[in-house]
Amino acid sequence: MAIHICPNCGCNLTRFEPFAFGNAAIDSQGRILFQGFPVTLPRTLHDIVEALIRAKGRGLTRSVLANILDGDVNDATISKYIERARAAFRVIDPEFDQIVCLRGFGAYSWTYRRPSALRRAAAIRSGISPNNGAERHAVN
Repeated sequence: MAIHICPNCGCNLTRFEPFAFGNAAIDSQGRILFQGFPVTLPRTLHDIVEALIRAKGRGLTRSVLANILDGDVNDATISKYIERARAAFRVIDPEFDQIVCLRGFGAYSWTYRRPSALRRAAAIRSGISPNNGAERHAVN
């Protein structure tokens, strides 16, 4: 088990401890689950996404992400890895937008979204249809 500490916020980015942050989770085998579906990523992308999820919405700079990859990685490479990670999550959710670039800081963060079942239940309780309110506006 490897431990990475964010030098900016001191966030403990320990691997292989079950963890959930909204609709994303990391199970005891280190697999990333998004909306309940496993996401298969190459090791480098997995390490980046895992760090972003474990940071719980706090921004991780490109230099922190490069340190997590234990390599001599430049900013353009990190940006490309983020782009590829977003594409992998868009296979499950075409409107995926949870990896956010914090412009001006050279950092990225994972945005919290409620798990789908909870979001659906909350929408029903508030009178909004789970499918974006389309039923509410339908003409009979």
